[in-house]
Amino acid sequence: MRILWNEIKKIWSWKILLLLFVVNIVLFFLVIKFHITYFPNGRPGLDSYRISVDMVMKYGADMDEAELADFKKTYQAQVQEADRYLQSRKEFAEAGIRSYEDFLNIDRNNEKQAALRSKVMIEEKVDTFWELQERKRLIGFHDRKEAVFDAYKNHTDAKQQAHLEQSIKGGHYQVYSEVVMANFKDFIIPVAIAILISVVLVVSPVFIKDRAGKILELQYAAKKGRELYKTKAAAGLISTFVVITVLLTVYFVLYARNHTSMFFKVPVHAMIGEFAWYDPTFLQYIALTVIAIYLLGFVFALLAMAFSSIMPNYISLIGIQMFVFGMMMYGLSYLLTNIISLWMPQWVVPTSYSVMAVVAVIFIMLMWKREKKRDILMS
Repeated sequence: MRILWNEIKKIWSWKILLLLFVVNIVLFFLVIKFHITYFPNGRPGLDSYRISVDMVMKYGADMDEAELADFKKTYQAQVQEADRYLQSRKEFAEAGIRSYEDFLNIDRNNEKQAALRSKVMIEEKVDTFWELQERKRLIGFHDRKEAVFDAYKNHTDAKQQAHLEQSIKGGHYQVYSEVVMANFKDFIIPVAIAILISVVLVVSPVFIKDRAGKILELQYAAKKGRELYKTKAAAGLISTFVVITVLLTVYFVLYARNHTSMFFKVPVHAMIGEFAWYDPTFLQYIALTVIAIYLLGFVFALLAMAFSSIMPNYISLIGIQMFVFGMMMYGLSYLLTNIISLWMPQWVVPTSYSVMAVVAVIFIMLMWKREKKRDILMS
């Protein structure tokens, strides 16, 4: 245990800590901060978020037909409010806009009408009109649910079609805005990238550092010297767990500023555009992405340590890791945010994770066999 602790301490040098801090600060301001600072991002995103919050507070995690009817009543009441607003403005009456229906159907080629619409929406930013636009979109999506499902079914195989039909029979209609889910997906991808880069930076020097310092010959001459390989690997995995846990904690504390906790109990199937093989809540979906990041982190750690034990120098190590990292980033959305997506065959994600884990373990085992047979006179 003392040897393991010493190996862990060797990993966590002040240089590594400084490097992790700098890398995460840079990545935060470049690709993460935007999804926290600017959520909801403008309009109609702001209105979509506000209406969704009201819906969750009033109707709960899911909506039935009676609750949707009540939502439509709210829409109609707001239409009347918009009618009164337009009728109270002389310039609208003169331009032939006397109701919200007229407002929706203005002639965009009519400069006067177009200017009045821009004045309400852009200059004065009247909440009623922005909210009506979003409520109409949500109602329209629900009213066209059968057509929407049919359109999706035309691009699916037999198993996916059967799942969609089962969802329809189960009353799983999408009625809540997609703004919260979209924001989380935009947030978690760069967070995962930052974490994986951090893991690679931490564990990469585990083996190559000793070889560059000509320490291996001394270690392997001792009775227990070769056993240090397994101890170093264990230290690397423990350090990986620490890196992932600390960074996830920091980033999710920042994400909490988006105030999405009221959506935790909303099932994924109730959000527009979300078709999944399974039926988790938003919180359970977040938990799945966290588990996925841990799995990817350990796979990257094992691969990084395997490469560290065979690369002749740091330049070669960085080169091969960037190649693997680039390949992984290409498929990160499929392995993380689309982890339960109906648009991928159900076997793809579990198979991909299984293959990656097996490959990483095989690499480590092969490297261990190599180290056991290694000549201590090798440079």
